[in-house]
Amino acid sequence: MRCEKCGQIVPEGSAFCNHCGHAMSQDTVCPSCGQNIPLNSVFCPKCGKMVRNDMHDDDTQGTEDTTTGASGATYNEIEREREREREHEREQAREQAREQARHEAERHRESKPYYPDSESEDDDDEELSSEPAHFNRNVIIGAAVVVAIIALLLLLRNCGGQDDDGRHSVTGSDSTLLVADANADPMAIFNAELSRNNFTGDGAVAAHAVKVPGNGADRPEVIMGVTTKNDSESRSYFKIYKLTQNGQVWMPELQHTQYLNGRTINMDNSALIADIQNVPRAVKIGDKDYYYFAYVNNPVEGGTIGRVSLALWNVDEKKLTTLDYQGPIKSLDDGRQYVYGKPLQAINSAETRFLEQEAHNVKLIHFLTEEELKAEQEAKEKEEEAKRLADPDNVDERWNEENQENVEALKNGEEVTMKTPSYDKPIFNMKEINKKIENEGYIVFAVKNGAVYGFNKSTRKYFSIFSPKGDSQPSDIGFADSKNNQMRMRTSEGRFSYNLVTGKTQRIPE
Repeated sequence: MRCEKCGQIVPEGSAFCNHCGHAMSQDTVCPSCGQNIPLNSVFCPKCGKMVRNDMHDDDTQGTEDTTTGASGATYNEIEREREREREHEREQAREQAREQARHEAERHRESKPYYPDSESEDDDDEELSSEPAHFNRNVIIGAAVVVAIIALLLLLRNCGGQDDDGRHSVTGSDSTLLVADANADPMAIFNAELSRNNFTGDGAVAAHAVKVPGNGADRPEVIMGVTTKNDSESRSYFKIYKLTQNGQVWMPELQHTQYLNGRTINMDNSALIADIQNVPRAVKIGDKDYYYFAYVNNPVEGGTIGRVSLALWNVDEKKLTTLDYQGPIKSLDDGRQYVYGKPLQAINSAETRFLEQEAHNVKLIHFLTEEELKAEQEAKEKEEEAKRLADPDNVDERWNEENQENVEALKNGEEVTMKTPSYDKPIFNMKEINKKIENEGYIVFAVKNGAVYGFNKSTRKYFSIFSPKGDSQPSDIGFADSKNNQMRMRTSEGRFSYNLVTGKTQRIPE
């Protein structure tokens, strides 16, 4: 159905138009007989009199209707009276709607906080339009709640405690306090700020942190800290951070990452056997500020060789200087193991000289005593001599050194087992051969300088049988029992029998 006033479609059964408020009465009164008849009737179904002049010809539309009803009033007068009644009903409906709106607004104000700046009690129009204002306030309140929840989640994310390995950590509430307290422990600030600024995602743990005093207008006081991570499958590393104070917070900056392939990193002072007052700390060398620390970095697979590294980080120039002490791991009388280390790098700068001095405060590094240094030097010389004598060019000198006591025993008629150094390549010049004898297992050569050498066909190795001291007449050689590898030889030292398998030698009387 349509509203006869505004022409808009109105739901069936409506008492009033939901667009303009016009009364939607379903019936009316016949002006002639006074009976209730349908609203849109042109003729009264009771008495047959015309009710409306909608059916008149076009030339009569718009003229005043003078039809007289039963009460003596014209139709137009009745219709105007009816229109006034309908307008009165519409006004009553609008008033009723306004009253209902006021009631709803009052009920809403009682259930929400009162905002005097956004409402006016004397303005009916504002009361009628208060729902959008309440909607805006609800949106603002909802947004504030969301922000509060996000802040709470971020706070909970920073919650923690002390790590399993005993390193420092902080809870979310502690983090807030530490950020605001510039005088808090540097390690606590370092841990808190790394967590708050999402620098802990790599799994590294904080090793230590110290405050470095400012150098005037160029740089304020900063905090320097190190994190470490050990990875046996790839590369272990440590990271150096600088924290600069900005108002009431410390802002972290990653300055350097140092990788160590195939090695572990341990910065605990208990492992270094170092005083916490000495390692780590802030130091000044000349007019430059440094962050000094140390760490153990042994091979992942273990072994008997250890290494202790001392490091200086130039705070302003972002430069790392390292001095590594490496050597065998040995136990002392106290039962602890120490690194008998020596520096791998040259001591040629102010930084390395400082680190060399500080190495004496890291007790894991064992510095040799005078006796130990002497014994080490002797062992080194002996090792170098053995290496020199192992050269095939020095075969005669080696034979005489190793068989000196055996030669004296032979002169006294004793049977001895000679030492016969062996080599993978020829130990003499083939052009110097004076005589050669051979059986199934061996070839024996007598050379011009008097030496006698052998060749083992099975092992393919050369060996020395006799070497005179200095040049002499060529020796004479021959088999006494070829099948049993027994030979005889005449040398500058006399006649001897010699077994090629056992090396047993005995002097043959003249």
